[in-house]
Amino acid sequence: MRICIIGAGAMGGLYGGAMAEAGADVTLLDIRQDHVDHINRDGLHITGLTGDRHVRLPATTDPAAVGKADLVFVQTDINATRAAAESAKAVLADNGCAITLQNGIGNVEILAEVLGAERVLAGVSYHSAALTGLGATRHSSHSLEAITWVGELDGRRSQRVDMVAAAITGGRLNGQVTDNIVGVLWGKLIHNCALNPICAITGLRMGQMARLEETDLMQTKILEEAVAVAKAKNITLAPHPDPFAYLKDYCRLKYTQPSMQQHMESGRQTEIDAINGAIVREADALGMAAPYNHAISMLIKGRETHMIASTHDTSPDWAALEAAARGEAAGG
Repeated sequence: MRICIIGAGAMGGLYGGAMAEAGADVTLLDIRQDHVDHINRDGLHITGLTGDRHVRLPATTDPAAVGKADLVFVQTDINATRAAAESAKAVLADNGCAITLQNGIGNVEILAEVLGAERVLAGVSYHSAALTGLGATRHSSHSLEAITWVGELDGRRSQRVDMVAAAITGGRLNGQVTDNIVGVLWGKLIHNCALNPICAITGLRMGQMARLEETDLMQTKILEEAVAVAKAKNITLAPHPDPFAYLKDYCRLKYTQPSMQQHMESGRQTEIDAINGAIVREADALGMAAPYNHAISMLIKGRETHMIASTHDTSPDWAALEAAARGEAAGG
């Protein structure tokens, strides 16, 4: 089975490198030429939970150089999903399929629109990773027992979904098949709603956030709204039917940065529209209110817009204004 990973960032690199290390035929496809060049020259450097090593595998920026793949993993963030879907269309073999392990909701729908629903699988990863430099990713999960869930959109068991799970397990990323992938997707969505934006806004790590009364309460309010929307849609949340208990324990055990916090600190666009923003849209469609999710979405969007604009616009001079404000405060 030939595998192509579209988006060789933290998670794409981790999954591609892990499966290649296990003997799978994997090619990385990414838009960053310097990143690709580094991987081709020195190998993909993986550190963290499973040790420190360099994995040799081909990487390219050109879909035509990939050849035909039996399986495509779409591992970009949601802002690049449509472009990734077009790349997947170019590299997929006639009987091939694509799977998304991305955060948020909306990715499956975009892939189905471009590729056809019959060629799309869905997945959810409970592993975590961080890009530490060109050609380098750190596996930051706390345990190899973390699961990568995969499933057919209609819940049936199939040979291809078993093959995908086996390839993931071969890379020590614990692939498991579920007949309720929609419930698992929503379970992870709610998980991300409660963690990502609070850490991104405050700069706190998960464990810090969970131990502070104010941020813990904010997390609870966001959770309550998201769970209410899922119940109104008759979605059976999985694999953790009680997200309140699970998330409280999960947060206290971890000192990692969620992906939105990593995006914010590196000046990149976040996935807020596909996470808390999705809860707001779904609530609106149901005639429900989600004020906490709406408020945190607006805060993230505001900071994100300012951050992106400031990298392209030198007027006003924010550093000079900050220095002046500090001078006035000292004098006053």
